[in-house]
Amino acid sequence: MRLLSLLGVVLLSLSAAAQSGVGVELDEVVDNRVNAGQFVGTLELRLKLTGSNLDRAAAARINVKEARDDRGTVLSDGSRMNDFMPRDYNMGTLQCSLATPARAAKSVRVKGTVELFVPARDPSATIKIDNALSKLDKPLAAKGLKAAKMEITPLSPNGYVELMKSRKITDKDIEAIRAEGKKRGVDEKEIEMAIEMAKAFENIDTPPSQNAVILSGRKADFDRIYRVEVLGSDGKPIQVGSRSTSTRGENSVMTLDPSEKPPANATLELVLLTDKARMSFPFELTVPLP
Repeated sequence: MRLLSLLGVVLLSLSAAAQSGVGVELDEVVDNRVNAGQFVGTLELRLKLTGSNLDRAAAARINVKEARDDRGTVLSDGSRMNDFMPRDYNMGTLQCSLATPARAAKSVRVKGTVELFVPARDPSATIKIDNALSKLDKPLAAKGLKAAKMEITPLSPNGYVELMKSRKITDKDIEAIRAEGKKRGVDEKEIEMAIEMAKAFENIDTPPSQNAVILSGRKADFDRIYRVEVLGSDGKPIQVGSRSTSTRGENSVMTLDPSEKPPANATLELVLLTDKARMSFPFELTVPLP
């Protein structure tokens, strides 16, 4: 069932909206109240932001701190963090997923924050690395990366192959997975299924294209990156058809697939999610259920 609010539901009180300069309105509710064995529904909210600060923001996200229906059912404990979404994605709306409300519930109370990412607020949020692809399989050298305490390495095709070999699941890894599963009380069949699934993912690994830009580094560092652009000799971004990041343990690999082979003197532009580039605003709302 879908409920499209024609009038919109204002999430912030007028006083809070006036203080923050950011408002949140309900655009749509999708209520799938299902609770039958392993089949559990969700409550999906699509939210629209309003305010004077939005024109400067590159991205935004909704972080729910607490959500309960009017029957007292906890729909979110605040442990899940949403990713930043570009402001030009999905007409600027944001998705929020909650657990399914009680069958008799008629409304849900949600508290949280709206977080804006505004790179212009922090000059150190953008790092440009000249001639980034001229020396492959060696960590990039740039003042911005050093200041941010990040280490990123562009990989050659051979370097990528060697890295993938080192990430193969070993017998030691399998034993560690089994031990962790038993520690958490996971059923033996589920543990074996997880192991087989991990092996299957290894077998379907697709080699990168000839144009691919492959970056390797610590997961913690890649978690701080909002976006990477490849700039050509003219200083303009080269169109990237697909982007992906895979993680194994503490290591991550980001693969960019440009529409053309980047020149050796290409520049990499990294946009970082720094604290100074973020703005946070509280919100609170009551959502009527269909």
